[in-house]
Order: sequence, then structure tokens, then C-alpha cells
Amino acid sequence: MGDIIINGTISTVGLLSISMPDVNDYDGFPVMSRGIDADGKPLKTGYLPATTVRGFLRRAVVMRDMREAAAAKSPYSLPKAYSELIGQDAASEKQAGDIDLLAIKKARDESPVIDLFGSGLGVAGRLRVGHFLPSLNVLPEEYTGVRKDLGDTEGAVELLSEADATAYYGREVSNNRRAQAEANVTSLRRQIRTTEKKGDNADELKVQLEEAEKIAGKYKKDMGDMQVSSRTIVSHHALPAGIDLQGRIVIVNAKDRDLDLIEFGLGCLSQSPVLGAQSARGCGEITGSFDVLIGGEIKKKITIGGYAPAKTDVF
Repeated sequence: MGDIIINGTISTVGLLSISMPDVNDYDGFPVMSRGIDADGKPLKTGYLPATTVRGFLRRAVVMRDMREAAAAKSPYSLPKAYSELIGQDAASEKQAGDIDLLAIKKARDESPVIDLFGSGLGVAGRLRVGHFLPSLNVLPEEYTGVRKDLGDTEGAVELLSEADATAYYGREVSNNRRAQAEANVTSLRRQIRTTEKKGDNADELKVQLEEAEKIAGKYKKDMGDMQVSSRTIVSHHALPAGIDLQGRIVIVNAKDRDLDLIEFGLGCLSQSPVLGAQSARGCGEITGSFDVLIGGEIKKKITIGGYAPAKTDVF
């Protein structure tokens, strides 16, 4: 069959927030260089990482298979679940020269998921997913909100015992001061990163940060055992709603069963069309369309979104 090319467009219905482990000026939202300005300096853009899309598709397929296996009283073993769902297996602990080629062939034969998505260092996947990027460079913006506290619900504190109400009001004062102090800590950390990136000295800012952290710690300690339920300033970075992100999915040396897996995953995404982080704060809803090319010709168009089944047009 050769390779199957799937050209996709994912459109943001709401804000799109992504939270990656790397700390940057955008709360971990991934940003890459793309193009240069008139002075030859790289331009930056936010993007939807390939791992976010690939991970959703993989989990959708494997969770279906795991539910079916459990219903048939033949649940997945822990190693099988790790290998298919997480893509981590014993082979990932080996050196490349130690990999058992017969074991790899067996894994491919026994698991369409591992055959397509791969598993660890042992079995290379045949699925290639690219990042989804806006047509023009767009940087994520910061959005700030407040997590409500007990006293923000009218009449709630009055329904507590007198001792607990007194404890709450004392803690609330410390919490307000703590929130302000922690916001100052966050601001100083960003200033330090920006200053150091420019090659400037940030020693004075670091002294201010150390003092701000001590103040925030003091107010947090004053809250005692009531630190969990508290009014907190929260923020996240997100790409705007109403933009299109283009990307490509390639199935190398495609087999008949491969496209069925991808179509199933896209169907799940259509009925639960949310990607990324901060979904509880209104982020992540998307729509999308995917053109499936086989032999250079468009054979299908898959349209997703709206919490509805995917629509497939066959040409």
C-alpha cells in the first residue's frame, strides 16, 4: 500500500493551553523558533505538540482494547498495559545491540498498536506525527484567574462552628498576603529568566526573589493545616480561540489495519474534542478536518468535533 499521508487542520474553538515539564516564560507552553526577523533573529510561535495528538490517538485505541479484554475476563497484564498504553517495555532498558529481533517481530505480529505506534527502544513505530502550527506565528498569552475560597460563597462561613469561623478568618488574612507574595515570586522568576537570556546580571533580582520566597513561606506557614482550601491567584498561557493549526500524520509502509486505528482515534477525539490542559477553565475544545491521501490522491476526508461522531466523506 505504501505510505498513507494525512494532512490535518485543527481549529481552536476555545483557548488552547498546553503544559509541558520545561519551564519557560509561558508556563511550559511549548514555543519554537520559526523564521527570522529583519535582523536575522529567530521569530517564535506557539504550537500544538505532536505528542499531544499522538498520545490521544494511542490512548483511545488501547483503552478500547483494554475494556474489551476486561469484559472478556482476560484483562491486560501490567507489562502489556505499559507496552501498549505508555510505550514502555523491557526492551527500552537494553542497548540497541542487545535487542532480540525475533521478539520484535513477535511483538509486531501480536499487537497492531505496538506495530503502528512502537514501544520503547525495542519496536520502532511506523506512525509519524508532526507538530500542528499556525499559519502565522502566534505566541501564547497569559490568562489569570482566582480560585475561590470558602468565604466567597455567601453564608458558608456563618454555618461553621464559632471556633472554625474564627480560625478561617485568621487564615484568610494570611492567605491573601501569601497569594500576593507568591505572585511576586512568580514575577521575579520570570524577570530573572528574561534578564539572563539577555546576558545581563540578575544578582539583585535573585536577592529580591530570595526575600520574596521567605515572605511567601511565612504566610503559608501561618495558615497552619488549612493550606489546601484557599483563595489562590492562578494563571496559565494559551493560544487564542479561532485559529487554525496545520500538521501532518504519516503512516509508513501502511497496512490495511493501520488506518482503522487512526480513524477510530479521530472518532474518539470528535466525541471528546478537548486537547491540552486547563479544560476545567474552558480551554482545549477543538474541531478538525483530515484529508487522507493514498497514492497521492485524496481518498477520505474526516471531519471531527462538536462532541459528535466523526463524519467521513469517501471519494
